[in-house]
Amino acid sequence: MKILFVEKPEMELRYERKSLLVYQQGARILSVPVAHIERVVVAPHVVITAGVLGVLVEYDVALLVINSRFPKRTASLSGAHKGDAYRRFKQYQLLEKTDLRTLWSIQLVYLKISGQLRLLRKALKIRPDLRFSLLKAIQQLEAMRGSLTGYTQRSLNQLRGIEGAASASYFRAYICLFPQSLMFTGRTRRPPKDPVNGCLSLIYTLVHQLAVDAIKVAGLDPMLGVYHELCFGRDSLACDFVEPLRPVVDGWVWCLFRNRELRVENFNQKSDGCFLNDSGKKVFYEAFYKKVPSFRRLFRRYASTAALRCTQV
Repeated sequence: MKILFVEKPEMELRYERKSLLVYQQGARILSVPVAHIERVVVAPHVVITAGVLGVLVEYDVALLVINSRFPKRTASLSGAHKGDAYRRFKQYQLLEKTDLRTLWSIQLVYLKISGQLRLLRKALKIRPDLRFSLLKAIQQLEAMRGSLTGYTQRSLNQLRGIEGAASASYFRAYICLFPQSLMFTGRTRRPPKDPVNGCLSLIYTLVHQLAVDAIKVAGLDPMLGVYHELCFGRDSLACDFVEPLRPVVDGWVWCLFRNRELRVENFNQKSDGCFLNDSGKKVFYEAFYKKVPSFRRLFRRYASTAALRCTQV
């Protein structure tokens, strides 16, 4: 699929005859024939002249306005693209193919456990004082990852059992990486009860939305997952995409505290949970937006691969 991304600050989208023109700070930087494009993706700050909409409709080019900060303002401003309908139809068919779903789910779990192993091995080099706890978890994770070989004859529920056991073993070691002053003793979500959980909950939410955006860009339905079952109101395919990235996100949160970029004083402890205060938000979001391009590239690659696989079902 040929996609034109217009996302940088001070950009403007115009048209001339049969071409789309991209301007930045008043200077033209790109010209693309409309006939060569299937979809245009713009950020909410991009200026679009009214005539551009007519040209896109004429050539049946989809337009998607992605707003990661306010997801409810993400909008498709053109009619349904024929390619999208075909991809989604094949995506619906995939839900009935248990063997394929299981195979793809195994790959997701394998990637997630491999990421957990990488983080704990890195931690072992930095924290040799935690050798016993980290090595124990590493050995358990290696065994669980090894058990995925030849797993296709088992059910998705059995696979989820292995993934859950691996996550429990991993988190017991991950908890040890943080000082006791942070009071991080386990994963708590609604509400997060300590600074580490406060950061994890926030970053997982932000990363999840990036996955949703990438899936929409690829013309797929974010609610139809492979590993995660259908659930009312849940973007299950986005949940699938996030799973392999969780250890990367966990490592990023650990670095924020290990480097003392975030400390206890950057949080407010309230009856309804522990949340970043203004000083903490400044540090957190500045660090997060530096990671956004790499997260976005990864999710777009996942989405492109998923779209290709769906057409092969």
